[in-house]
Amino acid sequence: MIDLGYNSAKLVTYNVKDDDLFDVSQQEGVKVKLGEGLDEKGKLGKKPMFRAIETLRLFKDIIQLQPIKSVLPLATSAVREASNRDEFLGEVYTETGFRFKVLSEKEEALYSYVGAIKSLQIPDVLFFDIGGGSLEIVHAEGFKIRKVISLPLGALRLTQQFDGENGGFDEKNYKDMKRFIWSLLSEKKEMGIGKDTKLVGVGGVLRALARYDQKISKYPLDKMHNYIMNYKFVNSITKQLYKMKYDDITKISVIGSSRAETIVAGSCVIDILMKKFGFDNLYVSNHGLREGALSIFLENQKAYHSKNITAEQIRQTIGSKISFQPYQHTKSFIDDLISSKLLNRRELEILSYAEKKVSEKISFNNPQSLFYSIMDEDMAINHVNQLILGLALVHTRHAKTSDWLFARYKSILSQHDKSIIRKISSLIVLLQVMDQTKSKIELKHYTDKIIELHVIQSKLLPNMLLRNTLNKFENAFDTHVICTLRNNQSMQSSVLEL
Repeated sequence: MIDLGYNSAKLVTYNVKDDDLFDVSQQEGVKVKLGEGLDEKGKLGKKPMFRAIETLRLFKDIIQLQPIKSVLPLATSAVREASNRDEFLGEVYTETGFRFKVLSEKEEALYSYVGAIKSLQIPDVLFFDIGGGSLEIVHAEGFKIRKVISLPLGALRLTQQFDGENGGFDEKNYKDMKRFIWSLLSEKKEMGIGKDTKLVGVGGVLRALARYDQKISKYPLDKMHNYIMNYKFVNSITKQLYKMKYDDITKISVIGSSRAETIVAGSCVIDILMKKFGFDNLYVSNHGLREGALSIFLENQKAYHSKNITAEQIRQTIGSKISFQPYQHTKSFIDDLISSKLLNRRELEILSYAEKKVSEKISFNNPQSLFYSIMDEDMAINHVNQLILGLALVHTRHAKTSDWLFARYKSILSQHDKSIIRKISSLIVLLQVMDQTKSKIELKHYTDKIIELHVIQSKLLPNMLLRNTLNKFENAFDTHVICTLRNNQSMQSSVLEL
């Protein structure tokens, strides 16, 4: 995937699996500033075009060394708006052989929305993608698109438009920029934003702000996807950055020289967007335009190459939220745990993800490696629940390692979370034993911290294993278990002494 934007050019190669899921193999990014001077002349300048073509030639060399099956070159606002785009794209093809798909404003917004929301599964959302040249906004309810907007509020474009030399603005220009941003954004009522709507964003500036937030708050996780920033921080850091000199901004390690020029204007856009639309929190996605485009390509190549992506194509690509069913023959047992309030909906969601990971035959040989592989994944659940998921899976094999890892992240975990970890861990083990031995378990009665369970066992279910598993269940759920056993070939029952 090649993404040629207003400010930067990116090459990302993906490993696509049999189920059309994918992960990043390699990525390269170069600040080519293709849109430099575009607003003044209406066309791409010679120097920016030269920088872009040289970068694309580099990308071609990288691609030729790899077993790439498909190359998907995309161009966004700078190429889209340029009067000499055909001349530029012709030269690009001559030099590199790349045929670029130039995205319309609507396509750019929707592709980015698909990438973010497919990974987060948030149905009611105001989504934005802030790039170098434009700001794309998508409003959706129940995964149905209500409104798509593209505005000339990219971070580099605003910096150049309001004379933000090296990202620094004098007081007058900064105020003029703020008024300009405010005037272009619709009113909250016009957008139709509901009380359940969440704000989700993507873009390099946003990720830099989020990393800075994590640095300041000493956030223990090195994880960006699904990170939540509050408006108080965004507003505070926006004011702070405006007052800082360019050289001082470059010294902030998580921003550096790569974002120092555009961070002031970009943070101003995000701050005003949150204020005008009344959002207290902002969800950060690691996935956007490129992941959305690739997802649509894998789902329906005809739709990808067409000019008008439909609402149905978007719905199919995003898909409904995957509900991982418990092992089918123990589903009623899980339902009974919920109805008895021994398990809540949050715990069920984590258990469902745990069951999916177990079904993928992941290796438990190295508990720490297992934990970090879980945390490296970009999931729709929040960071705390993902931590609980990883710790619960580790706990099934090595409780001490789970406790040690828990201590590392105790600043964002609670003692209640620790009890959830043990509950999920004990259930994973119990369900695995039932599944592996083709046995069935039923919750017969629950009262006053006493659970009556009925197990219809196969000949493969050793009583010692069941006893050990149920002891862990007792401890995790802080209850006493009475278990009756019946062989699936006999009508006689017996009580298992725990």
